[in-house]
This record gives sequence, structure tokens and C-alpha cells, in this order.
Amino acid sequence: MNISYSDWDDVTSGIPQGSVLGPLLFLMYINDLLDTCGSYSEVYAFADDAKFFHHILTDDDRNNLQCAIDALQNWSRKWLLNLNVKKCQVVSYGRHVDKGYTYNICDSNGHIIPLERGNKGLDLGLWFDEKLSFSEHIQTKINKANMMLGIIKRILNI
Repeated sequence: MNISYSDWDDVTSGIPQGSVLGPLLFLMYINDLLDTCGSYSEVYAFADDAKFFHHILTDDDRNNLQCAIDALQNWSRKWLLNLNVKKCQVVSYGRHVDKGYTYNICDSNGHIIPLERGNKGLDLGLWFDEKLSFSEHIQTKINKANMMLGIIKRILNI
């Protein structure tokens, strides 16, 4: 039996990708995010993705959502995590949506940037548009199925 050991090496940050401890340590690391931002809005988190939800009826509701974004910024600075501001967006769902209000976030240089307003969002593999119609999600799945059928046809020379 050949028993050998790897050489020791310094780990300056992080843990190896794909390690068993990675997801557990990440969850422990972000555990207080829900407490920090949850007093201003609902927070839905899955892996490294977080979504804030607040039913907007009044200016106070809008302000609470902005406070949640500000709390997220402070939390990320405290724990030295950089937010990818380009991936942050606002999507309003419903029949009658007020798109007149702007939410702001700071980039890594401290510049205040208005969050991009989108009309759809991807959540756990499902596309949701602002009217909660699944037409785009269904069309995406149809396109993928047609692509697979085309590959099968080419393979089988049909």
C-alpha cells in the first residue's frame, strides 16, 4: 500500500471549491444577513443569492425596501464581501406597478448607482415576468426541447 501525503501550503483566503465544508461555512458566514435586513423587508436566500421582497403601497414601504438595500450594503462591507452591483436589479410584480421610484446602491468605489429596473427575473430555474406570466419560461423550455430534437434528428439522420 502506497501511503503518501501532500505538502503543506498556506491558505491565504477561502476554501477549496467543491469541498464538503464549503456550503456549511458559507451558510454560517451569511447567517446574520437575514437578521440584518429582515427587519426592513422579507429576505429570500438560496446559496449565494438573496432576494428582498416588500409589498409597496406607501412611501414608507418604498423607504423600508431602500433601508434593506442599505443594510445589505453595510453588512457586505462589514464582512468584506463585494456585491456584484451589475447583477442587482429591481423587478416589480403585479397588474398595476408603480415604476416611478428608484432604489440606489453603492458600488465598490462608493458611487451611488440607481438599481436597474428589470421586467423579469430568474429564480431557481423559473423565469417570472412582471405580470407573473410564465410565457417566457415556457418559450425557453420549448426552444431547448426543439434544439434537443434537432440534435437527435441529425444523429439519427431522420
